[in-house]
Amino acid sequence: MKSYLILYPAFLMILLTFFIYLKNRLDANKAYKSGDIEGKYFKIYDGKVPFYLETSRQTLKNQFELPVVFYFLIILLYINETITIYELILSWAFSISRYLHCYIRLTSNYVPHRAKVFTFGYLILIILSIDVLIHLTNSPWSIFPS
Repeated sequence: MKSYLILYPAFLMILLTFFIYLKNRLDANKAYKSGDIEGKYFKIYDGKVPFYLETSRQTLKNQFELPVVFYFLIILLYINETITIYELILSWAFSISRYLHCYIRLTSNYVPHRAKVFTFGYLILIILSIDVLIHLTNSPWSIFPS
């Protein structure tokens, strides 16, 4: 399988992060212009903020938690050219789960749904991590066939 295919789900995640940065900036501008926060809030990001801005900030923060592990795994797969269809499917599943997680958080923010999507993505990442470890160590206990 062509190695570059594994980069598509990673770039999709990068686009999501850029989108959330933009949304966060727009939410911060909205809060400032409406008088919900003062300019001094931006010096140390401390104080009471509207719910929509806090939600936006937390969603952005989330992009630098689990996805960091995902990016690391993608780099390992890409540079070692050990990509299988299963790893590609797992990568897409994780990326899509992050989009769903962000969508839920930025709309209804219904925690039970968000928790299920997060758990799904987390489990996918665990499976992908184990698979990458096995492939890169040339272990005979491969989860998926090569």
